Amino acid sequence: MNQDRTVAHRLGEAARVAVVRSARVLAFAGHYLVLLLRASLAVALEILTPGTSLSPAIIEFPLRARTPTEVSVIAHLINLTPGTLVLEVRDRPRALYVHGMFAADPAAFRRELADLEGRILHAIRPPGKEDE
Repeated sequence: MNQDRTVAHRLGEAARVAVVRSARVLAFAGHYLVLLLRASLAVALEILTPGTSLSPAIIEFPLRARTPTEVSVIAHLINLTPGTLVLEVRDRPRALYVHGMFAADPAAFRRELADLEGRILHAIRPPGKEDE
């Protein structure tokens, strides 16, 4: 009987983790969709009215990601966002070199990337291990 409770507890915990991770991924997807739409509109506006707000920059973005999968997901999401492009991935120290079309303030651009990284790491890392 005790073993049945242990198995049931494990199954219940696995279900809870799956629900939490699914909710996190869905929340991130909603956030990223808004980000994608805003970036698309900014690039479209620049195409329709050239020279109004273009301020390109290349920055070094130090990563908190630990695994190659995390680095890859972050780099791909940055590349999918209109107006941004990962130019190089460094392993030691772990960093991305990112070109931004609208990066007049490199520190603000770095903060936006850090927010994106934090959100995706929160979504894909197991509950309880987000900040390890």
